Amino acid sequence: MKILLNNHFQHSFTAFFSASLILFSVFSVSCSQKEIFSEFHSFPKSEWNQGEIARFEVDVTDISLHYDIFLEIRNRNDYPFRNIWLFIDYQTPNGNLRSDTLHTELADIYGKWYGTGISLYTYSFPYELNRQYSDTGKYVYSIRQGMRENPLNGISDIGLRVLRKTDQ
Repeated sequence: MKILLNNHFQHSFTAFFSASLILFSVFSVSCSQKEIFSEFHSFPKSEWNQGEIARFEVDVTDISLHYDIFLEIRNRNDYPFRNIWLFIDYQTPNGNLRSDTLHTELADIYGKWYGTGISLYTYSFPYELNRQYSDTGKYVYSIRQGMRENPLNGISDIGLRVLRKTDQ
Protein backbone atom coordinates (compact mmCIF):
# COMPACT_ATOMS: atom_id res chain seq x y z
CA MET A 1 0.00 0.00 0.00
CA LYS A 2 2.84 2.38 0.79
CA ILE A 3 4.37 1.87 -2.68
CA LEU A 4 1.07 2.68 -4.39
CA LEU A 5 0.73 5.90 -2.41
CA ASN A 6 4.28 6.91 -3.32
CA ASN A 7 3.66 6.17 -7.01
CA HIS A 8 0.40 8.11 -6.85
CA PHE A 9 2.24 11.03 -5.21
CA GLN A 10 4.98 10.91 -7.87
CA HIS A 11 2.42 10.89 -10.69
CA SER A 12 0.50 13.78 -9.07
CA PHE A 13 3.71 15.78 -8.61
CA THR A 14 4.77 15.07 -12.22
CA ALA A 15 1.34 16.14 -13.52
CA PHE A 16 1.44 19.32 -11.40
CA PHE A 17 4.97 20.15 -12.58
CA SER A 18 4.02 19.54 -16.24
CA ALA A 19 0.89 21.68 -15.96
CA SER A 20 2.89 24.48 -14.30
CA LEU A 21 5.49 24.35 -17.06
CA ILE A 22 2.80 24.53 -19.76
CA LEU A 23 1.10 27.50 -18.06
CA PHE A 24 4.45 29.29 -17.74
CA SER A 25 5.17 28.68 -21.44
CA VAL A 26 1.74 29.96 -22.48
CA PHE A 27 2.15 33.01 -20.25
CA SER A 28 5.61 33.70 -21.69
CA VAL A 29 4.33 33.47 -25.26
CA SER A 30 1.31 35.64 -24.51
CA CYS A 31 3.57 38.35 -23.08
CA SER A 32 5.67 38.58 -26.23
CA GLN A 33 2.94 38.12 -28.86
CA LYS A 34 -0.46 39.53 -29.71
CA GLU A 35 -3.17 37.42 -31.28
CA ILE A 36 -4.53 38.90 -34.52
CA PHE A 37 -6.65 35.90 -35.55
CA SER A 38 -8.10 32.85 -33.84
CA GLU A 39 -10.91 30.71 -35.19
CA PHE A 40 -12.12 27.10 -35.08
CA HIS A 41 -13.98 25.02 -37.64
CA SER A 42 -16.18 22.37 -35.98
CA PHE A 43 -17.11 18.98 -37.41
CA PRO A 44 -20.58 17.60 -36.68
CA LYS A 45 -20.49 14.38 -34.65
CA SER A 46 -16.66 14.73 -34.48
CA GLU A 47 -16.34 13.25 -37.96
CA TRP A 48 -14.09 14.95 -40.50
CA ASN A 49 -14.90 13.88 -44.05
CA GLN A 50 -12.07 14.01 -46.58
CA GLY A 51 -13.98 16.43 -48.80
CA GLU A 52 -14.74 18.85 -45.96
CA ILE A 53 -12.49 21.90 -45.99
CA ALA A 54 -11.85 24.11 -42.98
CA ARG A 55 -11.41 27.61 -44.41
CA PHE A 56 -9.89 30.56 -42.55
CA GLU A 57 -9.54 34.13 -43.83
CA VAL A 58 -6.84 36.19 -42.13
CA ASP A 59 -6.76 39.93 -42.76
CA VAL A 60 -3.17 41.21 -42.64
CA THR A 61 -2.75 44.97 -42.27
CA ASP A 62 0.94 45.31 -41.28
CA ILE A 63 3.58 43.63 -43.44
CA SER A 64 6.51 45.12 -41.51
CA LEU A 65 5.94 42.69 -38.62
CA HIS A 66 6.61 38.97 -38.21
CA TYR A 67 3.94 36.45 -37.26
CA ASP A 68 3.73 32.97 -35.75
CA ILE A 69 0.99 30.76 -37.17
CA PHE A 70 -0.36 27.82 -35.17
CA LEU A 71 -2.79 25.03 -35.96
CA GLU A 72 -4.99 23.73 -33.18
CA ILE A 73 -6.72 20.36 -33.13
CA ARG A 74 -9.40 19.20 -30.74
CA ASN A 75 -9.64 15.43 -30.56
CA ARG A 76 -11.67 13.08 -28.40
CA ASN A 77 -10.42 10.05 -26.50
CA ASP A 78 -11.81 7.77 -29.21
CA TYR A 79 -9.59 9.20 -31.98
CA PRO A 80 -8.05 5.97 -33.33
CA PHE A 81 -4.57 7.27 -34.26
CA ARG A 82 -1.55 8.90 -32.60
CA ASN A 83 -0.99 11.24 -35.53
CA ILE A 84 -2.71 13.22 -38.24
CA TRP A 85 -1.83 14.29 -41.80
CA LEU A 86 -3.15 17.61 -43.06
CA PHE A 87 -3.24 19.22 -46.52
CA ILE A 88 -3.04 23.00 -46.34
CA ASP A 89 -3.70 25.35 -49.24
CA TYR A 90 -2.65 28.91 -48.66
CA GLN A 91 -3.75 31.74 -50.96
CA THR A 92 -2.29 35.25 -50.91
CA PRO A 93 -4.29 38.45 -51.60
CA ASN A 94 -2.89 38.59 -55.15
CA GLY A 95 -4.03 35.03 -55.90
CA ASN A 96 -0.80 33.06 -55.52
CA LEU A 97 -1.40 29.57 -54.15
CA ARG A 98 0.87 27.34 -52.11
CA SER A 99 0.11 23.81 -50.89
CA ASP A 100 1.69 22.10 -47.89
CA THR A 101 1.43 18.63 -46.42
CA LEU A 102 1.79 18.61 -42.65
CA HIS A 103 2.18 15.69 -40.27
CA THR A 104 1.99 15.95 -36.50
CA GLU A 105 1.80 13.58 -33.56
CA LEU A 106 -1.21 13.98 -31.26
CA ALA A 107 -0.13 11.42 -28.64
CA ASP A 108 3.07 9.90 -27.33
CA ILE A 109 4.07 6.26 -27.92
CA TYR A 110 2.07 5.21 -24.86
CA GLY A 111 -1.14 6.81 -26.12
CA LYS A 112 -1.07 9.85 -23.81
CA TRP A 113 -2.62 12.78 -25.66
CA TYR A 114 -0.65 15.97 -26.09
CA GLY A 115 -2.37 19.25 -25.29
CA THR A 116 -4.89 20.01 -22.59
CA GLY A 117 -8.20 18.46 -21.68
CA ILE A 118 -9.83 15.42 -20.12
CA SER A 119 -12.04 13.73 -22.70
CA LEU A 120 -11.58 16.42 -25.37
CA TYR A 121 -7.98 17.49 -25.94
CA THR A 122 -6.83 20.74 -27.52
CA TYR A 123 -3.36 20.59 -29.01
CA SER A 124 -1.65 23.62 -30.54
CA PHE A 125 1.42 23.25 -32.76
CA PRO A 126 3.36 25.59 -35.07
CA TYR A 127 2.61 25.75 -38.77
CA GLU A 128 4.92 28.67 -39.59
CA LEU A 129 7.12 30.65 -37.23
CA ASN A 130 8.53 34.11 -37.82
CA ARG A 131 6.48 34.57 -41.01
CA GLN A 132 6.54 37.93 -42.71
CA TYR A 133 3.65 38.52 -45.11
CA SER A 134 4.51 40.14 -48.44
CA ASP A 135 1.22 41.99 -49.07
CA THR A 136 -1.59 43.45 -47.02
CA GLY A 137 -5.01 41.94 -47.50
CA LYS A 138 -6.84 38.67 -47.02
CA TYR A 139 -4.87 35.41 -46.77
CA VAL A 140 -6.97 32.28 -47.08
CA TYR A 141 -5.94 29.01 -45.39
CA SER A 142 -7.86 25.88 -46.48
CA ILE A 143 -7.22 22.70 -44.48
CA ARG A 144 -8.26 19.13 -45.33
CA GLN A 145 -7.51 15.95 -43.44
CA GLY A 146 -5.10 13.59 -45.19
CA MET A 147 -5.78 10.34 -43.36
CA ARG A 148 -6.91 7.17 -45.14
CA GLU A 149 -9.98 6.73 -42.94
CA ASN A 150 -13.10 8.48 -44.17
CA PRO A 151 -14.79 9.90 -42.25
CA LEU A 152 -12.07 10.52 -39.71
CA ASN A 153 -13.71 9.93 -36.32
CA GLY A 154 -12.69 11.65 -33.10
CA ILE A 155 -11.65 15.07 -34.46
CA SER A 156 -14.14 17.68 -33.30
CA ASP A 157 -12.45 20.91 -34.41
CA ILE A 158 -9.49 22.37 -36.23
CA GLY A 159 -8.33 25.91 -35.62
CA LEU A 160 -5.93 28.51 -36.91
CA ARG A 161 -4.27 31.10 -34.71
CA VAL A 162 -2.01 33.93 -35.90
CA LEU A 163 0.12 35.82 -33.40
CA ARG A 164 1.95 39.07 -34.09
CA LYS A 165 5.44 39.06 -32.62
CA THR A 166 5.97 42.18 -30.54
CA ASP A 167 9.58 41.68 -29.39
CA GLN A 168 11.22 42.40 -32.73
